[in-house]
Amino acid sequence: LAAAWRFAKQTGRTLAIDWRGSCYLDEPFTNAFPVFFEPVQDIAGVRVICDDEINQYSFPGPFFPAWWNKPSIECVYRPDEQIFRERDELDQLFQSQKDSDANTVVCDACLMWRCDQEAEREIFRSIKPRPEIEARIDAIYREHFEPYSVIGIHV
Repeated sequence: LAAAWRFAKQTGRTLAIDWRGSCYLDEPFTNAFPVFFEPVQDIAGVRVICDDEINQYSFPGPFFPAWWNKPSIECVYRPDEQIFRERDELDQLFQSQKDSDANTVVCDACLMWRCDQEAEREIFRSIKPRPEIEARIDAIYREHFEPYSVIGIHV
């Protein structure tokens, strides 16, 4: 998310957080972002679309990486090699600090460690868990960890 946000900021694009099809939800057409996080409309000057409004959009082509220009029926299965290729193409584009001629840039590959820490900090400052999730986090912390220093790891 931070790498995509940084690219949107550098290029004046809108950031669409489209987490439909998430392995964390049973509903494939529900955007996972607003299920877990408070909606935001802007992150440090970048317009953000992150709620179910995403279902109303038809993103214009051409797309980058080029694989996304295939007919949708051909995009159902992406082998690991394709995902790694996309990650490398996105990394090259982002590192160049130039824009793409494509109307829509699709970031659907893990880009961890592909952006600076300030971009990550901006994302962490800007998004907040939904209140019911924050309450559950606080309850788990109080029950299991409160008197201790804690390091959280997500694998």
